[in-house]
Amino acid sequence: MFMIEFYSSLVVTIALAGIALIHVYWAAGGYFPGKDANSLAQTVVGGKSGMTMPPVLACLVVAGLLFVAAYVVLVVGNITPPLLSLEVHKLAAYGLCAVLFLRGAGGFFDARLRPEIKGSPYEKLNLVLYSPLCLTLAALTFITVRSA
Repeated sequence: MFMIEFYSSLVVTIALAGIALIHVYWAAGGYFPGKDANSLAQTVVGGKSGMTMPPVLACLVVAGLLFVAAYVVLVVGNITPPLLSLEVHKLAAYGLCAVLFLRGAGGFFDARLRPEIKGSPYEKLNLVLYSPLCLTLAALTFITVRSA
């Protein structure tokens, strides 16, 4: 079981840290995968033309939470020592599973809840990338926690 827990936690950690770094990049003013602020917002948030990205502080808070989540998965995967008890980290990892699962599953209904995203680059990316990625990370995190 150690190999499953090790590799699943490593994959989740790398993905979460990478996503966190992208949020830091956006907070610093980066536009990828867009060409400008408007196209970036339409690609990663969804909505009508002319919308803006969330504020810098919001991007940094999300990045910080993603880095913490990556650390929790490393602890539960037995790759790094815990700061708190292992049970606290396991509880946090189950919470992460829930958040990722809800984001992933909810993404398939996003266009019904937010009709303004219809036709935006975000709508397609949400269906083919963002939601499946969240569901995959939720499953790998669950495997890691259950193996711990």
